[in-house]
Amino acid sequence: MAENESRESRVTKKRQEKTKNIWGWVLAIGIAVAVAFLVRAFLFEIILVDGPSMQPTLHTDERLAVEKVSRYAGLPERGDIIIVHYSDGTNNNYVKRAIGLPGDTVEVRDSTVYINGEALSEDYTNKAEPYADMGPVTVPEDTVFVMGDNRANSMDSRMVGPIRHDQIVGHAMAVIFPFNEMRSLDGA
Repeated sequence: MAENESRESRVTKKRQEKTKNIWGWVLAIGIAVAVAFLVRAFLFEIILVDGPSMQPTLHTDERLAVEKVSRYAGLPERGDIIIVHYSDGTNNNYVKRAIGLPGDTVEVRDSTVYINGEALSEDYTNKAEPYADMGPVTVPEDTVFVMGDNRANSMDSRMVGPIRHDQIVGHAMAVIFPFNEMRSLDGA
């Protein structure tokens, strides 16, 4: 009888140990998923470029490393490549370049962008195709005016208006894939 109780005791202890191990793994996996979610939501994300609007700077199927911390510090600087959401009811990411900052007057004449009456020097644009003129628009506070580098083929602030601060997802830092195209986007 004592031998039977001892065997049952060992079996019970093994079950308890197994259950404890399973709960340990469940907790570890849960913490890892929560950390990954927090990193993606607030710190860093990889974004896929889809479409020609940022050519020649970026191309379809390139993947961008996007940091999200700077969006909490305020609006981007002119020339930064940023990821935004439009107020179009979709949850799509759009890759655009910050062109006009709060208080700036943005205008397009003869395929040239003017900021406060001064022609913007833009070595990064697709100059092969002309694009439509746009009358002067003053950028409101807490917004940024964005445009694609392929101005003739980009849905941007010329169509959807200035982008509110809360519509900015993050700042594109680098192309990380394909590997043979890896490069920093600072100063791009």
